[in-house]
Amino acid sequence: MMLKRTCAPAVAQRTAAYRVSAPVSLRGRSSLVVRASADDEDAELEKRLAKLRQAKGATPYGEGVKAAPKKVAEEAPAPKKKKVEKVVYDYSDEKLHYEGPPHRGDLAVNLALGTTLFWLPLTIAALGRGLFVQYRFTDKRISVKTTAPWKNEQLDAAYQEVKEVRSIPRGVGAWGDMVVVLRDGSKIEMRALDKFRELQEYILQRRDELSPKDSSRGAQLTQEELLGEPVAGGKGKGKGFA
Repeated sequence: MMLKRTCAPAVAQRTAAYRVSAPVSLRGRSSLVVRASADDEDAELEKRLAKLRQAKGATPYGEGVKAAPKKVAEEAPAPKKKKVEKVVYDYSDEKLHYEGPPHRGDLAVNLALGTTLFWLPLTIAALGRGLFVQYRFTDKRISVKTTAPWKNEQLDAAYQEVKEVRSIPRGVGAWGDMVVVLRDGSKIEMRALDKFRELQEYILQRRDELSPKDSSRGAQLTQEELLGEPVAGGKGKGKGFA
């Protein structure tokens, strides 16, 4: 009887514990089910929002903007530049019109002002021009010859290539600086040129005499037209070097 009495309270305690724990486990399961359903709803909502953002062109949260693939543009072939035919002029049997160095007045003035350090570079340049530069004008071309130890060259330009002539007086008009602009854009500079006004008129005169009458095309003139030779197609003759 004593054994039955002692076992009865233990069974009663286990039954009570089971009764107490059973509701707890049910509550846990129900909370898990509620949480799982809530997570599913949140995920579905996020998907819908992401679709709406993509439809509007916006970037969904958590996704980086992917760089669009660069399209390799096909390189179009560059237009071929037309080769400008270089005209070769005949300078044989030319007659000398003027030849000489830069005006000596320019050298004298620069030597006088060379006592100051500020003017010394210009004095050295004038001294080099006076010793090594020679200007030459014939009935067919303009020439600037340099015979310095560090530089030896000669620039030639036919009168047919002259586009315009610019000059400015120096030394109270006793000499002047001249720039001859050619049809291709290049320039020939002549500093301290003696008789610059007369030579400017002579250059323009020889250009008009040697260039063809129809010079509206400028640099597009052909070699035959510049040289005054007959043009293919039976057109009239130009004026040459006679």
